[in-house]
Amino acid sequence: MSDIITLLKQNYNPFDLTTARSGNFWQEQQSPNLTVESIHQEQLNEIIRVIEEVQMNHITRTILLKGDLASGKSYFLGRLKKQINPKALFAYIPSWSDNDYIWRHILRQTVDSLMQTPENESQSQFLLWLNSLSAFQDKSLTKRILGEKTVFVQNFKSSYPTGIYQSKNFFSALYHATQTEDYILACDWLRGEDLDASDLRQLGIRKSLSSEEDAKNILMNLGRVSAQAQYPIVLCFDQVDQACREENGLPTLLGTNTTIHNERLKNFVVILSLIQDTWENQTTKYPCLADQDRIDRTVKLDKITLDQAEEIWQKRLYPLHQQANPKPDSDIFPLTRDELKKRAPGGRIVPRTVIQLGHKLIQELQGTGHIKTDDSFLLVWDKEFKKVQAKVERIRQQSSTELAQYLADVLEMLGIPNVTYKYLEGSKYFNYSLSFTHPKTSKNIGVLWNEDPNMRSFYFSMYACEKVVKAGDCDRLIFIRHEPFGSKKNKGYKLFQEIFTGNPHRHICPHLDSVHYLVTYHRLLNEATSGELVVGYDSPKPSHLKDLVKQSGVFDQCQLLKELGIIDGPITVIPPHKKVHEFLMKHIKGQGFLGTEVLIHSARVEFDGISPEEVIQNLKELERENYIKIIGQDNNIKGQFITLVPESQRQSS
Repeated sequence: MSDIITLLKQNYNPFDLTTARSGNFWQEQQSPNLTVESIHQEQLNEIIRVIEEVQMNHITRTILLKGDLASGKSYFLGRLKKQINPKALFAYIPSWSDNDYIWRHILRQTVDSLMQTPENESQSQFLLWLNSLSAFQDKSLTKRILGEKTVFVQNFKSSYPTGIYQSKNFFSALYHATQTEDYILACDWLRGEDLDASDLRQLGIRKSLSSEEDAKNILMNLGRVSAQAQYPIVLCFDQVDQACREENGLPTLLGTNTTIHNERLKNFVVILSLIQDTWENQTTKYPCLADQDRIDRTVKLDKITLDQAEEIWQKRLYPLHQQANPKPDSDIFPLTRDELKKRAPGGRIVPRTVIQLGHKLIQELQGTGHIKTDDSFLLVWDKEFKKVQAKVERIRQQSSTELAQYLADVLEMLGIPNVTYKYLEGSKYFNYSLSFTHPKTSKNIGVLWNEDPNMRSFYFSMYACEKVVKAGDCDRLIFIRHEPFGSKKNKGYKLFQEIFTGNPHRHICPHLDSVHYLVTYHRLLNEATSGELVVGYDSPKPSHLKDLVKQSGVFDQCQLLKELGIIDGPITVIPPHKKVHEFLMKHIKGQGFLGTEVLIHSARVEFDGISPEEVIQNLKELERENYIKIIGQDNNIKGQFITLVPESQRQSS
C-alpha cells in the first residue's frame, strides 16, 4: 500500500484536461462517478419539467440556455440527455456553415441523432419512436401489416389524412425504415441524400429531397406524426456561437424556431444553447428581433459554489484515496480549499477552471511544473480523431456541402493562398466547390466534391465542370468523388472521361481516413470558436488552434492533401515500434511524470498483443535517446517512475 502522494506520482493526473471539454452528447460518455449532482440541478429540473409538460400536452416549447464561457453548457446537455433519454428523443444540432442550408442541416443532424441507440436500449431512437406511434399500438394489426407495405402506408395516411408533405414518399420511407435491409437507405432519404434511381426504386419513392422547402417540410412531418407519440423530440442547438456571430446568423436560427411554432408543430422541445456574451452582443446588433418572443423560457447556468468545486476535486481524487495508506485526513488532500478561494473572487467559479486548477496543482506536487499546450494538443487530437473514426463509418455521412467546406477550412488553416469556399458561381453545385492558389505552382485550382449517389446529379456536376473548363476559369479543375460513376453509356460518365482522364484536370478518389482528418479539425475548430476547446491550461481561439495543428504535423499523413500536392511525400507506413514510441512519448509529455507500471498498462490497452517486456524495451530505447529518464530499480517496476527530459537538457547533452 502506498501513500496518496506516491499514488499521485505513479498514476495519470486525476484531473485529465481532455475531460474538461464536452461536445456532441452522442459521442461522449459521461462517467456518473464524476458528476456532481448538485451543480445546476435546479436548472436541470426546470428543463425536465418543461419536457414532461410537452410529453403531457404536446405543445412545443423553446428554451434559451445561457451561461458564461466554460460554464458547462455542453456537459449540462449531456446530463440532460442521460437523465431523460428514456422519456424523450434527443437530437444534437451543431453549428452550421451556410444560412441558406439551415433546414437541410437541421434535418440531417436530427435524423443522424435519431439513428443513435440510447443507453440500455437495443433499438435506435428512430425505431423506438416508430414503435410508439399509434399504428404500432394495435398488436394484432401490427402483425397483419408488418411486411405489407401498401397496408402500412394506407394505415398511416388514414391516421394523418392532411398536413403531411409528400405523404406517400414519407410513409414509404418510414415503412422501409422498419425493414432491416432497407433501414440505412430509408434514413438516407429522410436526411436528404440525393439517392440514385435504383435506390429510389427500392424504396418506392419518386425523387430525393433537394431543397430547403423539402427539408423543412419533412422535419414538419416528423413533428406532426410525433404529436401522437409518447416521445417528445428535443432539438439541442449547441456550440452554435460561430454561426450566430456570422451575418444574420442569430436571426436565421430564431427564424427557424419561429417557423416551428407558427406551423403549430407538436411535441418538440427546442433548446438554444449560447454563450451569454454571444446572445447579448447579437441581440444588441439586432434589437428588433420579434422572433425572441418565441422563446418560452430562459435558463442560465451560474458559476458554482466552493462546496461544489470541492466536490469536483473529491470525486476525481476518490479512486486514489481509496487505495492510499494511510488514509488522507481530507477528501481533497493534497489540495486545499484555500487554493480555490484564491481563484474564486466572490466565492464562485466556473467548473472548467476547477478542473484546470486541480491539474496544475497536482503537476506542481509531482515537480513537473506547467504542461506545455503543444505537448497536450496531440492527446486532444488523438482522442477526437478516435471518436470520429468510431462514428464516421462512410464518406457520405457528411454532405458534399460539408465536405467542401471542411476541405476549404483545412486549406485556409494551412495558409494556402486565396482559399475561397463556393467557387462554381451560378451552378447548383456552388456549395460543393472551392478554389485556391496552389502554393508551389501558383496555379489557380478549382475543386468540386460531389458524393451524391444520384447519376443525374453526377451528370449535371460534370456539365458544370465542362462549362468551367471551356471558360478557362481555372488552370486545373479537380473532381473529388468516392461514389460510383455509373456505366460507360451514361452521359455523365462520358463527360467525366473527357475532362478528367488527362492533364491538367484530374479526379481524386478520397479515402475515408482523409475525411476523418477533415471532420476532426472541423469539430475542434467549432469548439475553439465557441470557447469550448480545452488544450492543457488554455482555451485556444481559432487562430491559436491553427498554429497548434500546423506545428503538430497531424495532417502529414492525410492522403487527400498529398493527392492535392499540399503535403509532400508518400504515405509513410510507420513501423510498429515507432508507433509505440510515439504513444509513450505523447503520454509522458502530457503527464511529465508517470509510474512505469501505469504506462505499461496503457500501452497494452492501446496495442493488442504487446508484452510488458516489449514496452519496457521501448522505454529503454527512449531513455538511451535521452527523451526520458527512468527513475528506480529495474527489479521493482511497481516503484519505478518515468520523467520527461526537458528539451534544453536533451539538446545540450
